[in-house]
Amino acid sequence: MDSILLLAQLMLFAFSALGVATSDWMRAAPEQHSLENLRNIAISLALMLLVSRLRPQWAIWAARPFFLLSLLLLVANLLVGFGPGSERRFIDLPFTSFNLQASELAKLAVVLYLAAFFHNKPTDYPIIGPIVAISLVSGLIIASPDLDTGLFVLLLSGFLLVVIGVPWRRLLAIGFSAWLLALSVSGLYLERFEKVRDRFEGWSIYVSGRVSELSPEVIRGPLYQITQAHKIIVNAGPFGQGVGARMPNLPESHNDFVLASIIWSGGWLAGFMVLLALWLILARGLQIAANLEGSRSVLALGLTLYLVLQAALNIAAVIGTIPIGGSPLPMVSMGGNSMIMAGLAMGLLQALSREAFAHKKETEVGEAQP
Repeated sequence: MDSILLLAQLMLFAFSALGVATSDWMRAAPEQHSLENLRNIAISLALMLLVSRLRPQWAIWAARPFFLLSLLLLVANLLVGFGPGSERRFIDLPFTSFNLQASELAKLAVVLYLAAFFHNKPTDYPIIGPIVAISLVSGLIIASPDLDTGLFVLLLSGFLLVVIGVPWRRLLAIGFSAWLLALSVSGLYLERFEKVRDRFEGWSIYVSGRVSELSPEVIRGPLYQITQAHKIIVNAGPFGQGVGARMPNLPESHNDFVLASIIWSGGWLAGFMVLLALWLILARGLQIAANLEGSRSVLALGLTLYLVLQAALNIAAVIGTIPIGGSPLPMVSMGGNSMIMAGLAMGLLQALSREAFAHKKETEVGEAQP
């Protein structure tokens, strides 16, 4: 077991428990989430331990079937999915109380697919297949409609291909397909992204410093989460208000804005510790990828980017650097689907770490022998 990855994961789980509990103590908390969050943490940890004992090669073998499954679920989501308003984000699994979010599976499926695609292939290999696959996944997610997650899949895929060294002439094809996808979306689905437009307008008003010019009704609308999160973070101070202190009302304080809840109880120091845990995952993931070759190296890099890039977008939205999106904070936000996928990703990283450093040790022993 990789002690650095395990330490980082346990730190994030601990802060998740703190943040969700703080959200439950909020003045206007509509319901309690702590028990459900602890259940999600236990499932995620169990999956990590189970997957970490398997060989990473099984993930390469299962990548294409898993990718096809995610596509089928995304199609099913458009047909039978449900969500707030006109959105279709969840599939109700019969005989269970669990709602499946197909887009969360698709994020991990894209990473596995790209790792399997480059198995025994050079990075200069034609990438028509990945272009079609990534565009199809993103298009189905955006059609749900979930613009934030669809763009995240494009960003994650493009970033991964850049880092592993795919030539720019081939990456331009992905950019062109994304541009065509954006044009089609703007023509067919623009009226379905009113929430995204409101969030962007609210963010642009806030960063421009014109909030004082707005009426209270506008501030209670798109700007409410941004202004409340910033008040909470500023008023928390270096060491927070303490466990049990009632936090001002903040919608989604157990999920997308859980970082603000953590900082309210634990202060800026707790926020720094969350960043430290994510930095440990980034540094260790890059080290694992550097000690592997071929598809395993791509897989380690992709899993690391999947976790850290998603966290970076979430944190940037909470502090107001970018408009509010739908990216959860991996292993911290309460969402069950996100917790499960993060547990699988961490389990795979643990398995890859075992192979990476076992291979490194064998190499060092071989070089030491006369």
